[in-house]
Parts: sequence; C-alpha cells; structure tokens
Amino acid sequence: MAEFMPLVEPEELPEDLRRQWDATEREGLRDFLRLMAHAPEQFRLFNAAYASARFDNHLGVRLTELVRIAVAQTTRCPVCMAGRHGAAVSAGLTEELVGEIGGERRCMTEAEAAAVAFAQRFATDHLSITDEQTAALREHFDPQQVVELALLCVFCLVGRFSMLAGLQEQSCPVPAR
Repeated sequence: MAEFMPLVEPEELPEDLRRQWDATEREGLRDFLRLMAHAPEQFRLFNAAYASARFDNHLGVRLTELVRIAVAQTTRCPVCMAGRHGAAVSAGLTEELVGEIGGERRCMTEAEAAAVAFAQRFATDHLSITDEQTAALREHFDPQQVVELALLCVFCLVGRFSMLAGLQEQSCPVPAR
C-alpha cells in the first residue's frame, strides 16, 4: 500500500509525545505516536479518554483485554493485535483464550463470551446486534458496564486508522505458563 501519511520524525515530536515514544520499545506504538503527532492536542484528548475507557472501567482487566483484542481482530490492525497487557495476563489471559475470540468459546466465562460477541458485532455490523445479544449483556452486566463496554469498542476502532496508515508490529504472544 502506498504511504497514506508521513510520520512525524521523532526529534520533531512534542515533548510529551517524545517521552511516550522513548518509554516504549514497541515499534508499532512508536509509529502510532508519530502518526498522531500531526494532531497532538486531539490525540492527547483521545488518549486520555481511551485510557479511561481501558483502564478505569468496571469490566475487569481480562475482559477489557479480550474485548480490545476482539475489536482489533476486526480492524486487522497488527499494532493492536500484537500487544497484551501484563495485568490481563496475570488475570488469566492466555493465547488459548485469545484464540477462542473467533470461534468456540470454551474457556471464556459466559460474561466474556457475551462481551466478545457484542464487540465483534459492534465493530463489524452494529445493526446486526440481536435482541438475544443485548439480553445476554444485560444478564451479565449492569448499565454502567454496558456503556463502558460500548465506549471501549468505539475507542478500539482507532485500529482502522492505524491499519489504513500501514502501521506494523510483530506479534507478541503471551508466554506459556
């Protein structure tokens, strides 16, 4: 694919984005910061809202990461699909569990399976979400959690832009236990 947009050179990054760039070794995240540096104020606002949706919710870290990866699989963003949050791994996120996102969900809890099914539909064809799927959400989650789940899905769709921009990252599987 032809270059969609040039990336801002690291030495031209605003100071706060440069600190973030320096703090990660993941090349895909570094390139994401360089892409977003074209609109630094909007990115700061987006990043703060995304961080809140991802880290300050009432969904639990394992479920949050499963939903994030489920949306990432729909956007096909390699940067989004490569990462695994350490706290989610500590909470039982395994590659076997991640592998179930697109198929039979034997290792997921019923709540996780309902959230992942919702996230996949939300990210691909929100109008196809069924009454049964919304009932499953209501069975396992309170209204605040449903809103947090939907907002997390919205923010994770930024992977569509990352994919369009051609950002890449090597896969980072969860280590075997």
